[in-house]
Amino acid sequence: MIPTLSARRTGPAPRALWAGAAALTLSFLFGSSGALAAAPPANTIIGNQASATYLDPNGASQLATSNLVQTTVQQVGSFNLDTYTTVTTNVVNTKTGAAGTTVYAPHVLTNTGNGSDTFTFTVTAPASPNGFTKVEVFADANADGVPDSTTALCSVVPGAVCNVPAQTVAGNNGTFPFVVAYSIPSTASSGTFTSPVAATITATAGTPALYAPANLTAADVDNVNLTDKAAFNATKSLSVPSVAWSANGGTWPAASTSGPRSVAGCAATVAGATTPATGCVYTTYTLKFNNTGGAAGRFALTDTLPAGFTYVPGSAVWSNAPGVALTDAAAGDAAGIDFSAAGNDLTVVVNTLQPNVTQTVSFVVMVNDTAAIGTSTTTNTAKYNPVDAPGATSTTPGTTGSPTNPASYNVIGTFSIILGSADATASPTASKDTGASNPNTSVADTTTVASAGAGTTVKFKQTAFNTGNATDVVNLTVAAGSTFPAGTTFKFFAADGVTPLIDNNSDGVPDTGPIAANGSVQFVLAATLPASAAPGTGGTAIVTGTSTGDATKTESTRDTLTNVTGVLVDLTNTTGGSNDALKGDLGTGPSAQPTTVNSTPAGTGTIFTLFVKNNDSTANTYSLAASQSNSFPGSLPAGWTVKFVAAGTTCTGAAVTTLAVAGNAQAPVDACVTPPASQTPVTGQAIYFQVRSTIATSTGVVAIDTKMDAVTVTTANTFGATLTPNNNGQVAPGGSVVYAHTVTITGAQSCGTKYNVTATLPAADVTAGWTTALYVDVNGDGQIDGGDTLVTNGTVTPTAPATGTALDSGKTQKLLVKVFAPGGATAGATDTATVTVTFPDVAACGSPTATDITTVITGQMRLVKTQALDVNCDGTEVPSSSAPLVAKPGECLVYRVVATNEGSAPVTNMSINDAVPAYTTFTGATQPPVLTRCTSTGVTPAFVAANYTSTATTVACGSAANTVAPGGSATLLFSVKVNN
Repeated sequence: MIPTLSARRTGPAPRALWAGAAALTLSFLFGSSGALAAAPPANTIIGNQASATYLDPNGASQLATSNLVQTTVQQVGSFNLDTYTTVTTNVVNTKTGAAGTTVYAPHVLTNTGNGSDTFTFTVTAPASPNGFTKVEVFADANADGVPDSTTALCSVVPGAVCNVPAQTVAGNNGTFPFVVAYSIPSTASSGTFTSPVAATITATAGTPALYAPANLTAADVDNVNLTDKAAFNATKSLSVPSVAWSANGGTWPAASTSGPRSVAGCAATVAGATTPATGCVYTTYTLKFNNTGGAAGRFALTDTLPAGFTYVPGSAVWSNAPGVALTDAAAGDAAGIDFSAAGNDLTVVVNTLQPNVTQTVSFVVMVNDTAAIGTSTTTNTAKYNPVDAPGATSTTPGTTGSPTNPASYNVIGTFSIILGSADATASPTASKDTGASNPNTSVADTTTVASAGAGTTVKFKQTAFNTGNATDVVNLTVAAGSTFPAGTTFKFFAADGVTPLIDNNSDGVPDTGPIAANGSVQFVLAATLPASAAPGTGGTAIVTGTSTGDATKTESTRDTLTNVTGVLVDLTNTTGGSNDALKGDLGTGPSAQPTTVNSTPAGTGTIFTLFVKNNDSTANTYSLAASQSNSFPGSLPAGWTVKFVAAGTTCTGAAVTTLAVAGNAQAPVDACVTPPASQTPVTGQAIYFQVRSTIATSTGVVAIDTKMDAVTVTTANTFGATLTPNNNGQVAPGGSVVYAHTVTITGAQSCGTKYNVTATLPAADVTAGWTTALYVDVNGDGQIDGGDTLVTNGTVTPTAPATGTALDSGKTQKLLVKVFAPGGATAGATDTATVTVTFPDVAACGSPTATDITTVITGQMRLVKTQALDVNCDGTEVPSSSAPLVAKPGECLVYRVVATNEGSAPVTNMSINDAVPAYTTFTGATQPPVLTRCTSTGVTPAFVAANYTSTATTVACGSAANTVAPGGSATLLFSVKVNN
């Protein structure tokens, strides 16, 4: 059922309800679309829920919400080996060495998929005499082109395939750098070692089903040449050399491999790098080269720095001249080296590099303020000539075709946040604190609520601004030292005040979710006052936000409650309640520990007696709810049920969902808690009960109280079944409503091959014309459609599975109950349909029941949301089911929201609002045809294409002035694309 919730607005109807309707969506969770442009990790849940605003027949503003639809992001595999995604014969390394030497060839595998996977590697090379005496593979975690240790991942002699065991590589551009070592025979000669000798490196993904066939394996080639002349090898790394720098007393700038980028206005100078100004970032590169050949030779290397760096002129130093700056001018340096630098183009020519000699050239770069987050503009590979380059100079270095290993600086975003109020004046400037944890006193940084009752919840809306240059997630806490009444509890919600903020990054702290650079989101702090709070002065709480990108960046905002009024409702296990410090249930709960703990066998219900005390002078009716956590609406442990019954009855009593209590009086109600028969023994499973006023209190606030009890489950019964859930719905006179139920076999034994199902109405309701119809929900979508089976004789015989029976332990059956209201039903009338399932083959499985309570109203707007997978992203799919989907990055989802006036009177000014969910984009999807995006039936004036509006994060269908007749409906249709 989709509830219609009152906005609790009084006074004249708003004149511009439509104007703000599009903002009444879930977009507050996501910030701008740019925040989530990357492909979502595998198994991410994309959830989406729509809402509609309208004026009911009494002119009151109402809000209706749709069902939630969810899509799970499927893992998709992709990777490259040295940028190649398929099997190739492309040569990526050409190495040259003398007889008896070992040459090293660097490689890197990058997992570009959205989830972790394993990869195996093979190196296939010929054995001596026309090949190698040994081939080994080493890990190279720091990607400097040399082995991390002497422990090989594989080592073979001679001629066998070197097989590297499976290596786990993280998704979303995780890397595995490695080095292949080739040992040239000491007896090698041009007659026995025919250069180049080729070795093939092959990488294979560990989970083939995730990959396109062409991308399951990738391969490339290393060539090794034999020489009795000079043979050079070169590597590049972010590292400080062993020789002194030419400035700063010989101390080089730190060779950071990751960090922020510079702020604007930094100088690429030696002076700037020596004493960096605030926000200016520099790092040190070292080129290392050696001669493994049999003769001296001239070494030539070129290096073009990527766009994220700027070479610092005059910063380069050659290891043969420690502490002396190279001039950057061609032929301008001391004998032995010819170094030149023009912008970001560097050339190194060493006139004579002797055999078995290693030298370095190191220099400093500035990380530009325009460098991209990550490594895309800060990964550098130099190129060199692996053999003697006679006649080479820095102006004419000749061919430098052999690459070094890539060396990357990982740019980490600069993080900065501001917390403020939700006032129109709030901004990163106006909401800035005056000091650490000291919000300013303006309305841009201080939120004030005039009053709230003891035992009630007061909500403060505020804003988190991301003033950094990268997407950030902000952790939210309430600082110690709150002056709210002792016992006040705090909880964070999304901007709607009802969706709890979750811990998106699994660090144990609720957070805002991703906020794009320069974006913002709103959230709500809910302060639940203790019932014992004395009337009088309220209190102040400081909300602190902490950047998860940089935990040193914090900011705060102030929430103030001016006055506290008295407690309104109290939920206890006894008439007098308990005042125990840990287990007490007097006043607004819940307590830290359960007040009452009942023990019951699995599959058997246990009764908790609850007392509801109405401390208000006005009579009220309280809704009854249960959850496994202090979060409402919540959920119960899998398979558990809670049924509220009249006090003094057993678990077989008729279910109730509300309790009426006179002013200044107390009334009891029983809660039957039933664990599934399959439940393993458990001690102290927490169960939270909550009562909430459904009628305005004398103070105008909603009265709520929550308490905690617990159940200890002992050995399970052999047979058992449940029927869930209990439902509440609304219907117009002469209309109908459909309720979904699930039969679950909870016992260890089968319940046979068939079951009986009935839906019983009170005799007076049957006389008044109420009726029901039962269906088997064949496709499990919670809606009656053409494939569903009408139950005509009360018996259902499910199709037998290949093994066992359809009613074996753990199996489920889906049912639909359609309740029809008579045309003459009056507003406010209620009907309770009791649905009962029995098992004629195995009576021991019991007779589980559920109730569907239907209330007649005169102005009812119902929203139903469905979704469809659009693999081709052509916008032509028409959604027909609310069932969960599975989608790959790059595929599209089509959403359909139907809002129907199921009441008996017209409603006005209706608009449907929806949001682009996290991890998707609106602009990247092909939208449905223009004329289908916003349509209506029974709406005056009818909705046309102009009634459809959209932004990058929201969509809406409606108008500022319209009338929806009973039975009239509007449909919103739009598409989103899963980020890839």
